[in-house]
Amino acid sequence: MRAIFRVMVLGLWRDRGALLMAFALPSLVFAIFASIFSGATEGDLHLRVGLVVETEDQQMQEFAQYLTQTEELEMTALPDSGRAQLREQVQQGNFDTGVIVHGQPDTDNDPLFTIVSEPTREIAALSLQGWLRQSLVSQQPQVLVQRLAQTTEALVEGFSPEQQARLDAALEAMARDPGEAAIKDLLIELDPVYGEATASISGLSGIAYYAGATAILFLLLSAVNAGMVSLEERQNGIAERLLLSKAAHSRLLLGRFLFLLSLGFFQASAIFLVARFGFGLEIERALAKVIVMAIACAAASAGLALLLLSLCRTTQQATTFSSFFVLIVSSVGGSMVPRFMMPDWLQTVSLFTPNAWAIEGFYGALIRGDSWAQLAQPGGILAAVALVSLLLAALPLFKTPA
Repeated sequence: MRAIFRVMVLGLWRDRGALLMAFALPSLVFAIFASIFSGATEGDLHLRVGLVVETEDQQMQEFAQYLTQTEELEMTALPDSGRAQLREQVQQGNFDTGVIVHGQPDTDNDPLFTIVSEPTREIAALSLQGWLRQSLVSQQPQVLVQRLAQTTEALVEGFSPEQQARLDAALEAMARDPGEAAIKDLLIELDPVYGEATASISGLSGIAYYAGATAILFLLLSAVNAGMVSLEERQNGIAERLLLSKAAHSRLLLGRFLFLLSLGFFQASAIFLVARFGFGLEIERALAKVIVMAIACAAASAGLALLLLSLCRTTQQATTFSSFFVLIVSSVGGSMVPRFMMPDWLQTVSLFTPNAWAIEGFYGALIRGDSWAQLAQPGGILAAVALVSLLLAALPLFKTPA
């Protein structure tokens, strides 16, 4: 028993890949998810919020000024923009949500705020709604009581002069010393960026998001697994018999790349066909764009797989490091958790993963209706990843033997 135990300990110690999988990978994945969900459970979603002011009321302008100075949210004032521009900014993902300050406390019909929401980030809009309520209670409680008083006045057909005087005095006292007050949902309305007319698009936004997230995740996994045949050929000596010149190295590498590219494209196609016929996602509306993004994702996955395999000597190493690589880039890139829920620093890091750009490209094509020019960024970045990875993977093939 001692001998077996000692042999297994030494085997684990000498296998750096197994040590990495046993200790480093679980700890790193835990740190990523802890960074994301610890803030989310405490109500800190690191929201990026756009602010537009469309009111001349002094009280509401003062409250809007308070919003821009808070440190609890990343609130950005857009003085030269209107409602349409803010909706477009939220739709394009430049802001997680937006708020329009447009009401007047002495008007009993219109809401004071409009929150612009995007379907895949609806939790951001709901979080902002709750935060606005809390802030209005603490900063402008007299506004709430004034709106409730107007509603009550309409129901009882007016206040007596004595009641009106007492109400005015109470409002002045609350303005000097803010206290607790109740807030009505009618003070805040939600404005989906896709409106009511395209509710079907809004309802399918989550399906479009996770179709792209799942596609890039499994393209990375399958590309590495399918590419491991190159390591087996190297170990069995088959590659040496196939390669008689440096040009043959290039043809062999490109052959593998084209196979992985084809495999990835058909895998992505299968996922989106399930999304179309199983969940009603209308991919035919942007079929050409979806095809281009699928090719770009497959190319990036194939290039990264070949690069990773070129750094490994055995299939065991490839299995270990590919699992490590795919899990980390997928968790950071948004395939497992939406990026807007991540801390700011992690959102920045996620831009260096293919997952983030794949999700952005597919979602833009299917839901936002992005133009070809807008898709040039995510598609171009994925194509660049494929090209750079393929060139780096080819470098060891052209080294002059010692």
